[in-house]
Amino acid sequence: MPYAHPLSHAAQKPTLSYVEAVTKKGVEHVRSGELAGVLRYKLPFVPRDQAWTRPAADNLARTGDGRLSFVVQKQTTTKAGMSCGATRKTVLTSGAAKRVVSFWHRDGRGPEHPAGYHIKQLLLDGKVVWERDVAADAADTWVRATVDLTAELSGATSATLRWRLYERKGVSDYFIDVGVDDIALTGLAMSDPGMENAAVWTPTLARQGGPVYCSAQVYHENYGADLGARIAKLYAAG
Repeated sequence: MPYAHPLSHAAQKPTLSYVEAVTKKGVEHVRSGELAGVLRYKLPFVPRDQAWTRPAADNLARTGDGRLSFVVQKQTTTKAGMSCGATRKTVLTSGAAKRVVSFWHRDGRGPEHPAGYHIKQLLLDGKVVWERDVAADAADTWVRATVDLTAELSGATSATLRWRLYERKGVSDYFIDVGVDDIALTGLAMSDPGMENAAVWTPTLARQGGPVYCSAQVYHENYGADLGARIAKLYAAG
């Protein structure tokens, strides 16, 4: 029974691609005789002309519809060294005098919460070049970070960037949802810096060591009609 509605303890609402992928896998098990059927929990099954839309408040991007999300769920135990990150290859622009990366980040904690546990980081070719504690800035506020990589990239032709949430110390119940959006590059280039296409970012995501999760979250206004059409197509295939 794939959920088309938020799970009780999930930080994020299910996306079209998630529900479609889980349903497709379920249908495969039905065809092989391992399952009797597939049900959808709370699918807003409406035609496009009735246009059930996802509330605008569900769009957690800074601009546009997409962002990266890094999550540790509540009542979840982590250990030091666990992480989840998005890794992207970049090409260096020939002749550029500066190599600079800027991006916006936000989380729901603030200086009134414990520090030293969840750490937001940017890595260049595996080396940490920027980090910020989730308790360092005002809660639910987009903050811009700018990192000058000119010296580190002297003589290079390409670079690998990795945005991640890193556990400096383990927790037992310290929920966090970190957002990253609107990457801007000077002297470097990569596709979809605004995180508007989950298909670009999802293959770059990887977690290490345990339950620190990351995802490319893209708000989909016509969620009900589009999801219904995708599910109907899977069922129609038999």
